[in-house]
Amino acid sequence: MTKRIAIIGGGASGLAAAIESKRQAKKLNIDLSVTVFEHLPKCAKKLLATGNGRCNFCNTEICEKNYNGDKEIIKNVLESEFSDTLSFFKSFGVLPYFEDGRVYPRSEQATAIRDALIKTCEILNIKFKTDVEVSEIKCSNNKFTIDNEEFDIVILATGGASQKSQGSDGSGYKLLKDFGHKITDISPALTAVTVEEKGFKDLKGLRVKGNFSLYSGRKLLKEEAGEIQFTENALSGIPVLNLSYLVKNNKNYVAVIDFCNEFSFSELEKHFKDSKCKMPYFRTEEILSGLIPQKLSYFIMKRVGIKENTLFGKLSDKDIKLLVSNLKEAEFKITGTRDFDYSQVTCGGADGSDFNPKTLMSKKQNGLFTCGELLNVNGDCGGYNLHFAFTSGRLAGASAVKYLNNKG
Repeated sequence: MTKRIAIIGGGASGLAAAIESKRQAKKLNIDLSVTVFEHLPKCAKKLLATGNGRCNFCNTEICEKNYNGDKEIIKNVLESEFSDTLSFFKSFGVLPYFEDGRVYPRSEQATAIRDALIKTCEILNIKFKTDVEVSEIKCSNNKFTIDNEEFDIVILATGGASQKSQGSDGSGYKLLKDFGHKITDISPALTAVTVEEKGFKDLKGLRVKGNFSLYSGRKLLKEEAGEIQFTENALSGIPVLNLSYLVKNNKNYVAVIDFCNEFSFSELEKHFKDSKCKMPYFRTEEILSGLIPQKLSYFIMKRVGIKENTLFGKLSDKDIKLLVSNLKEAEFKITGTRDFDYSQVTCGGADGSDFNPKTLMSKKQNGLFTCGELLNVNGDCGGYNLHFAFTSGRLAGASAVKYLNNKG
């Protein structure tokens, strides 16, 4: 008798679940029909936008510390037999290209990943139903009904609430709630943080390496070094994106940036005092240009109250201390984050305590599985989120087939 699996969501985790379920069914000699429901006209649209169109689909240093959310889910997914994403893609012809730990397809085109997934699904006779909105799943006698079709298993892979135009609209949360699942508070993650700062627009387009620290009041939440980017009213760049999930509503958040993190306070102060003695007729912006970009030099001078064209030899010891302070501990008041439409992933999701962390099956409803961004897991920039999506999808697909096999 043919067993039937419905996968809601044709993104990274949904397609991985579909492929792995068919592979496992073949191993166990199970006659399996798999149908993927996708509410967009085409599957895997969001994949095409990742890595600036190059699709950073994995990382060479996958570790639990790169993820936030339900620890048991993270641990079991990453330690599962399906965590070798490189081998998974090599199995259908996608070879990797490595760049500072990030992994891209050798062609450096996201279409290579999407096309390989879709083609493999077609070869495995996986069915697609696109332009279909699944708003309700009925369940009776451990059978699921979707649009008058009956299924033995449902795998929810709808994604989170980030980038609605790419397919993630948060619809999966409602489906989970219908089965009694708890959803944690959700917020945008891997997104820019907005700031309140006079003259900040003068820094628009600036990219500078430094250390980004996020504070709630006086409490340091987390810090990370890397390239920091400035827009008209927001901070971006990998260090900012990685910490943005910590910014919630109604909190007193402050960003502290060290623009010269390779120097100590005393080393920088000595450099300036030496410069004052040796180069007294250099303008202040000329001295600063040896350390930081010109845009940033003028911005910090305004903050300190030093006028343009001021000779460095005219600065007082107090002026120098203020310069050092603003180079080492520049504070910016954070007003929030960009919204879901501008975030790469969602922080929060399906409460992990409602799932078996080894199989991703619901504890509320047998035969119901969840994977990918719909779970309460979000990772850092660098391929970590796609790796989790592919791995959790494969784990859910394989677990679903094993459940059918044990059920008989």
